[in-house]
Amino acid sequence: MKPIFLEQRGQTKPSSSAINSTGNLATASSSVVDSVLTAYSAAITTGNGRGALLLAVIGGTLSEGINFSDSLGRGVIVVGLPFPNPHAAEWKAKMQYITSKATRGGKDGKATARDFYENACMRAVNQCIGRAIRHRGDYAAILMVDRRYGSQRIQAKLPGWIRGSLRNDASLRGVVSGLNDFFETKK
Repeated sequence: MKPIFLEQRGQTKPSSSAINSTGNLATASSSVVDSVLTAYSAAITTGNGRGALLLAVIGGTLSEGINFSDSLGRGVIVVGLPFPNPHAAEWKAKMQYITSKATRGGKDGKATARDFYENACMRAVNQCIGRAIRHRGDYAAILMVDRRYGSQRIQAKLPGWIRGSLRNDASLRGVVSGLNDFFETKK
């Protein structure tokens, strides 16, 4: 129904993909990131109102330094929380340093390290959302799919303008109804 463009795992240059006439996902290697973005933009602007899907990884090639304002980004779906790998040597060292520094300062070192770790994750989420909403008149539906987004500690790390419009609806019917209402008000 919609052309799909995606970033391949482990690929230094993304590829564009589209549903072919047989209904299968067809992948064509792209020579540069710009060609995927150009094809995606063309599908949005000249696609007879069908739109398109762009699938990317937070922190991946397609998500760095690219803005999807206006009709290029009317929906963002964030699946999960993009926590850094806590077992990576760099993160182990950071967490040990933060814990020891906070403990020396009379604070709870583990809580301080956990807060730093969560902030790194939520900074990535906030940057992802910010790529789609670029100015005052811009809008996008943002779906955050993970029950941890329902916790007060995680919600407190979202910008106030997002917190003010959060809805906690786990039913598909409620989500679809909410999306229909949202886009109807934007017409």
